[in-house]
Amino acid sequence: MKNICFLFLSLICYTTVRAQDQFPKNDFISPLKIPIQLAGSFAECRPNHFHTGIDLKTNNKENLPVLAAADGFISRISISHAGYGNCIYMEHPNGYTTVYGHLNNFMPEVMAYVKAEQYRQQKWNVDLKGLSSTQFQYQQGAQIAYSGNTGGSTAPHLHFEIRDTKTEAVYNALFFGLPVKDNIAPKATKLAVYNAESFFGQTPLLLKLQQSAPGKYTAGKTTFLSYKKIMLGTDAKDFTNGSTNWLGITGLQLYADEQLISEVQITQLNFAQNRAVNAYADFRTYQMKGIWLHGLYRLPNNPLEVYQNMVDNGVLDISDGRIHQIRIIMKDALGNTASISHSVQYRAATPTTACKGIFKAGQRNIYKHFTGNVYLMLPENVLYDDVCFNIRESLQPTKLSNFFEILKPEIPAHDYFVLGIKLHKTLPPNLYEKLVFIHKIPKAALPGSNDQEAQAAHWDSGYAVAKVRSFGNYSVAIDTTAPKIIRINPQSKSLIQFTVTDNLTFVTGLKGFINDQWVCFSRKGNTYTYVPDEHCPTGSQTLKLIAEDENKNQSVYRATFTR
Repeated sequence: MKNICFLFLSLICYTTVRAQDQFPKNDFISPLKIPIQLAGSFAECRPNHFHTGIDLKTNNKENLPVLAAADGFISRISISHAGYGNCIYMEHPNGYTTVYGHLNNFMPEVMAYVKAEQYRQQKWNVDLKGLSSTQFQYQQGAQIAYSGNTGGSTAPHLHFEIRDTKTEAVYNALFFGLPVKDNIAPKATKLAVYNAESFFGQTPLLLKLQQSAPGKYTAGKTTFLSYKKIMLGTDAKDFTNGSTNWLGITGLQLYADEQLISEVQITQLNFAQNRAVNAYADFRTYQMKGIWLHGLYRLPNNPLEVYQNMVDNGVLDISDGRIHQIRIIMKDALGNTASISHSVQYRAATPTTACKGIFKAGQRNIYKHFTGNVYLMLPENVLYDDVCFNIRESLQPTKLSNFFEILKPEIPAHDYFVLGIKLHKTLPPNLYEKLVFIHKIPKAALPGSNDQEAQAAHWDSGYAVAKVRSFGNYSVAIDTTAPKIIRINPQSKSLIQFTVTDNLTFVTGLKGFINDQWVCFSRKGNTYTYVPDEHCPTGSQTLKLIAEDENKNQSVYRATFTR
């Protein structure tokens, strides 16, 4: 057995070394002057996406110098209240692009260029691509920006990525020789067991793990199961020296009776597939319990290219009633490994309720309720696995439509699908574009800062229709309420600030004018800020703000002030 264990660890270490060897180790330096401490890692599971970079701590401070990781030029600059916030992209001669996110400010020459573009386009949130290779050149180690807390960041840090310039595939930056201290193996507290024949229709059996030795975990005695075929997952987490932040792992291997059944190796990520974290991890358990469970299986319509050596997509057939030995190897980016060992045995099956109908993964599904009051059109790439369709209608004769429960919110949708709900009443044409689906969307699934209570829809032949991206409860209402604009810090002489919020959907934009000339308001969450500059004369001024929501409801704020 010792020889077998040594062989397992040798194989996993070889895979890790092989993955790292394809990347240059001396081309990039740390983009910060302080020692690297990680607050987040590559391939860490996040709501509806994998984390595509590493998050570098900045000692809980802002405005630390950010350095060019290698010689190169700035090829792209983006400004947003969500995502990466203020962000720089640098192209390098070796074929890679480095990305620096959540910045507070750029260097003066870059700031001047960005501001000129914002005023030219009359937009604060800009995405400036295709910059000349001679416009903003920097040598390795030169300062290019100041760290911050912009965009979707919740605390000061620097988001750092290394991408392939041509394909935009993003790689684990730790594979490039950055000086990170880590001799801590991954850890796990739970082993998840699934009935392979009904993935989204179940709650997994969660077995508590105990550490039997350093880097070794077990779930105790043999577990008896009523499933003939099973899939497995675990809540593996990684840690680095000197930090309490949990991080993602980059590799998993599953052995059953000494045979390799599945392998996960996350060396790179493709942005077009990034939402498929909801297929890689157990979306249902995360939604219901807040636990990320890494799957050692591949669902039928999972597009991720991170799987190797898959036998029957990681499904284990234990119907023979024998005891089967399970071993899971967990690894991090720097080659530290840990293992989980357990045994399972099939006993008599528990009767299950058969589906009345199935939405098939990997094919187009069109459904119209027998009442004619709701229909769905799902493209081929919406579902990761087959699901029992369960659509319930509740009468609401005094409302604009009936209430519908469409599948369950714990079932993920990879892409948008068309939903149509029939209206009880005839609407005047001026309300056709004021329809909304009442459907709660948590802020974690959105680029903004708030939960969203509704989504805009449009009228089509007596139905409210929209492309939506989540299952759950839906009904129809009308939204004619404009966003609220509220002045904050009205006594301030150095800045002009407002909060702008919407009651149902979201604020699609805010425009500010001084003496009818557009001025640049920045955004952080729901707060919009203008710092008086050369576009604001001295003396008495007239201020106007226009805010609009998803249903094109507008509110206008007017005031005078003196600079």
